[in-house]
Amino acid sequence: MFRNPARPWRRVRLTTWTDAGCMNRNEGRDEYPRSPSGNSMAWPEHARRLASAERRKAVIVLHEIKIFHIQKKTKHYPHVTKLHPGHRTRHGSRKGYSWRKKMSVSRIVNNISAINANRNLDKTGRNLQKSIERLSSGLRINRAGDDAAGLSVANRLRTQVQGLNQAITNASDGISLINVAEGALEETTTRLNRIRVLAVQAANTAVNDVKARAAIQDEVFQSIDEVTRIANTTQFGSNFLLNGDFSIQTSTIAGQEYIGLKIDASPVASTLASGKSYLNIIQTGQGTAQIIAGDGVGGPQTLNAGIVNQTDVAVSLARFSKTSLTGGRTQDGDALAGVAGDRNFFNGVSIHNGDVFVFTGVLSDGVTGYNGTLSLSSTTTFTQLQQAIQFAIDSSEKALFGVTTTASVPSSFGTTVTIAAGGANAGRLTFFSDGNFINQTDFNLSLVRAGNIVTQASGVTRSGTIGIDSALSGAGQIGNAITAITGSTFGVGQFDIEVYNVQSAQQRKTESTIVFRDQNGAILDRTTTLTGTGTRSIVLNGSFVSGIYTGGTTLTNGDTITLTGVNADGTTFEGVFTYDRTPASPTTEDTTLNDFRFNSMSGLINELNYRTRDYNAGVTGVVDGRQTRFEDAIFTFTSKGVLQLVDDIGRSDSQMSFTLTFDGTKTAGGNFTFQDDAVLAQEGFYEQATFRIDGGGEVRANAGDVITLYGAKATIEGVPQPQVTLRVGTGFTAGVDKLENTPNEFIGSLNGGAYVTFINGDQNVVFIDGNSGGNRGVARFMTADFDNMIDVTARTDGLPDAGRTIVISTINRSLNFHVGAYAGQAFRAAIGDLTSENLGFGRGSGRTVADIDVTTIEGANEAMRIVDEALDQVNKTRSILGAATNRLESTISNLSVSAENLTASESRIRDTDIARESTEFTKNQVLIQAGVSVLAQANFQSQGFLSLLG
Repeated sequence: MFRNPARPWRRVRLTTWTDAGCMNRNEGRDEYPRSPSGNSMAWPEHARRLASAERRKAVIVLHEIKIFHIQKKTKHYPHVTKLHPGHRTRHGSRKGYSWRKKMSVSRIVNNISAINANRNLDKTGRNLQKSIERLSSGLRINRAGDDAAGLSVANRLRTQVQGLNQAITNASDGISLINVAEGALEETTTRLNRIRVLAVQAANTAVNDVKARAAIQDEVFQSIDEVTRIANTTQFGSNFLLNGDFSIQTSTIAGQEYIGLKIDASPVASTLASGKSYLNIIQTGQGTAQIIAGDGVGGPQTLNAGIVNQTDVAVSLARFSKTSLTGGRTQDGDALAGVAGDRNFFNGVSIHNGDVFVFTGVLSDGVTGYNGTLSLSSTTTFTQLQQAIQFAIDSSEKALFGVTTTASVPSSFGTTVTIAAGGANAGRLTFFSDGNFINQTDFNLSLVRAGNIVTQASGVTRSGTIGIDSALSGAGQIGNAITAITGSTFGVGQFDIEVYNVQSAQQRKTESTIVFRDQNGAILDRTTTLTGTGTRSIVLNGSFVSGIYTGGTTLTNGDTITLTGVNADGTTFEGVFTYDRTPASPTTEDTTLNDFRFNSMSGLINELNYRTRDYNAGVTGVVDGRQTRFEDAIFTFTSKGVLQLVDDIGRSDSQMSFTLTFDGTKTAGGNFTFQDDAVLAQEGFYEQATFRIDGGGEVRANAGDVITLYGAKATIEGVPQPQVTLRVGTGFTAGVDKLENTPNEFIGSLNGGAYVTFINGDQNVVFIDGNSGGNRGVARFMTADFDNMIDVTARTDGLPDAGRTIVISTINRSLNFHVGAYAGQAFRAAIGDLTSENLGFGRGSGRTVADIDVTTIEGANEAMRIVDEALDQVNKTRSILGAATNRLESTISNLSVSAENLTASESRIRDTDIARESTEFTKNQVLIQAGVSVLAQANFQSQGFLSLLG
């Protein structure tokens, strides 16, 4: 044992020489034990002395080595273990550490030192192998075991980079394809411009004769063929680009009610995806339109179009009166049948108890019919007839709209029937619109007795007087609203309505040629009782000789006049009337109607005008229900002594006429028959005027007509003429009215997208697809055109308005450019059908490039319009392709940067750091050499025990 009194010390048992050497290596200048003289000894010499002095001992005790410096952190001394309780450091502290590592070196079966050295050598070898692999491959991760998570991330990055590189190639190929298409369209544009130049040349007909225009047309044909050839042969690989193979076809699905919507036919009008789309349209604003006087402020305000500011009114041609002759109005509460001696009359025909009124008509739409009957009792009133008609109208309206109450019927559709209380139309049924809307109602009324029609009145009138000089007379139309205007597509403002070439209504008149005279040749007095003698006789076909009326045929008792009539609609009838010279009661002969007998000219007129089909008993030759008199015209006896027939209303299409056939017995014996064909005394026509709005086309219209006026034709092709529909009145005057108009407003949304505001008549309205947002920002759209009248109305009950939804179908065959590393990362570009058969206003329109004919001035002008439209389509297609090219170029730049950054990210994960790995490699080389040397020493250690054996 070696001691140093000057220093604290501890005894430590070393397991091997190597442990002792390693333990105190580099610990300071007192790193080795000292000799008894106090001098340090080299480690080998110390060991030899120790072995020589105690080699025969069973346990070798090495020198007690003083512990000079103990570090607080054990990581600097991996051999240190904690002190046992009671042990002290060289400073006397119990917090120190022990350098003890116990192992007996006298056991030789298991060479733990060698095992430890071998294990560390294996570890160093593996580390060296990894370093060599990383340095030779340049990769930090060569297998999953190197970094499982890192390998997964790096592989995903590599996959993405490879996809991006292919996407860059795809985008480059797409640019090449678009360049091919655009190059072809450049030549198409050149051909179209040449056709337009030729059209301008052909339009100069003052210089170019027929042969010159034919030669121009020949060149036009060549250019048309070239346009078609370019479209049909331009291809990229096997893909034909301009013939419509990559177009988008969008249309409304068949079977839906047409509301005034058309999908634009342009080749570039839609970019919707394939499948169904839903366009919802809601009316948000009710347009206002009214007719106002065009007169200056302060002067009389006259509506020259004859419009009276009331709701649209139709007046029935049927009239109810107290008597046949006086025409006093039937009161609302009067019993229609009356009683004997106090009858009420319908169209001048008496109404009897048990009669049945049968009526038919159409509602305000002019299409939907209604009908009904009313059986008369002795107490049935005029009001009850009006109520029966109203009930039939209401029932038909409710059935049409599928509702249960009249309040649920739209006010724009409702009709109310009333009884005119006074004025010229007293005793007539009038049909009012429930609101300020155009009403197309019609009404027919028949009186039926014993299954036969007694009399009837067909139709209504909205203009002119009715039944001149009779109990049937009336004023006709009495009003229609200044706001009863529909379909106006004029913009906000005032527009002049010119009224000119006014023609008043005129009833058709026909007259007999035979003059009714007495024996002296004087015109018969209308009311004189005809006894057959002197001035009370009827002498026909006489002549004046030297001022004396001679000859002629005198009617005698029982002679007949046969009326053969031609109605206004061309149908015919016949009735026979008998001259009764000696009636049983001359005072009542001509007041007893419907016996077909007369005793005066007024009696003949009354019989001719009695509009019944129910005849008195005892009258021979007539059948109940068969027409024998005019029902839409009235006879009068003129001051010229002739019978004149006048239409009830002025109309231009009337065929009304008559023939009188006289049959009888001559005074001198024998019979006579002669015929008198009426001649036209006055042509009939409706009240008419010519109308024009805002410099547009002329419209000739009758009073009460519904007309549509068009404004001036647009100078831009494809923009429709503005229009307005209204009903004109009666009592036209020449002058200028004004249309004061604001349009209806609507909003529309495609697949829940942003709402677009538009008005009726708008063209090229673009709707953005609400589903576009789910396609990474790709904006899909559809272009639509709207008619001047859009069949979408707003709700008026205050409930949420769902509007109308139109289902649209799209077949999208557009070009697909995949420009991303993952699914769905693509965009599409469509190229429409750019053949000559479709360029222009669309296939089937008759206005395409293929239809151009410049041999006439009209054809040349139309050719310019067609080519202008075609050029717009080609230019828009080129702009879309140009935008696609720019996008692809931008895509390439973006993808290139992404690929570069992702490659760098993968490199940081997968690639090796050469500098760091070289350091590791050098360290492992040194360790492998040291490990081999130490392992050799450990293996030699046990050989020292052989000396113990002798």
